[in-house]
Amino acid sequence: MTENELRETVCRTARAWLGRREDDGSHREIIDVYNRISPLPRGYRMTYQDPWCAAFVSAVGEKAGLGKILFPECACDPMIARYQEAGRFEEQDFAVPRPGDLIFYDWEDSGAGDCRGSSDHVGLVLSVKGNLVKVIEGNKSDAVGLRDINIDARFIRGYGQPDYLSLAEEPERPAAEERTEEQRPETEPGHCELTLPTLRRGDTGESVRAAQLLLIGRGFRCGPWGADGDFGPATYGALYRFQRARRLAVDGVLGPESWSGLLGA
Repeated sequence: MTENELRETVCRTARAWLGRREDDGSHREIIDVYNRISPLPRGYRMTYQDPWCAAFVSAVGEKAGLGKILFPECACDPMIARYQEAGRFEEQDFAVPRPGDLIFYDWEDSGAGDCRGSSDHVGLVLSVKGNLVKVIEGNKSDAVGLRDINIDARFIRGYGQPDYLSLAEEPERPAAEERTEEQRPETEPGHCELTLPTLRRGDTGESVRAAQLLLIGRGFRCGPWGADGDFGPATYGALYRFQRARRLAVDGVLGPESWSGLLGA
C-alpha cells in the first residue's frame, strides 16, 4: 500500500463505526476491540461506562492493523505525550492536517494564541477541503459522530501525526503519466523555462531558503532563525498565513500557485 492508501484504510475503518451509540450498546464492539490491544496501555481495561474518545481512535488503529503508528491510549493527554515523544505532534493550531491525522481539542481554550492546555477530546481527520476539516469522533454526544471545524479554530489543541510513510510498501502513484520530451510543447527561441520544486514540511536546501527569503520579504516571518533552509513548523506557518492572506489553496505546500504568488506572477 502507498501512504495515502494507508491513510484511507484508517478513515474507512473509522467510518464503519459511524453511528455506534452508548444507549443501544452498539459502542461496546469498539471497547472490546480496544481491550484486545496487547499490552493494554497502562494495564487498564476499559469499561463500557468510561469516556471512550481516545479508545475509539486506538481501536481504529488496532482494527486496521496500524497500532504501531496510531499509538493506543485510553486518555487524551497521555496519547499526546506519546506523539510528542515520537516527534509526531504538531503543536500549532493553524497547521493543516491530513486525512488519518488525529485532532485534539481543549474545550477551555480561550482562543488567544496557541493552545497549550489539557486536552479533553480527540478525533480522526477524514478530509480537508479548503479551510474546512471533517472529523470523525468517538463519544461525541455518546456516539460515533462527525464534526466540521475550520483550520485554526478555537478549541484545537494540536495534531497527532502517525508515521504512515514508514509502513508504506509502495511509493505514491503519479496522477497521470508524465509527458515525454516528444510530447512537451516547444518553447520559443531564447525562452527560458523555469521549473520550481514543490516543497513540503521536512524539506531542506537552497530552494527552501529562497522561498523563506520571499516569504520574509513579503512580511511573513519564518521564525527566529529566518532563512535557514529548513522547512520546519515556523516556515509552514508562514506559508499557511501567506496562502490564506492571498486566498490561495491553504495546504501548507509550496506548489506552482504559491510560487507564482511569492514571485508576483
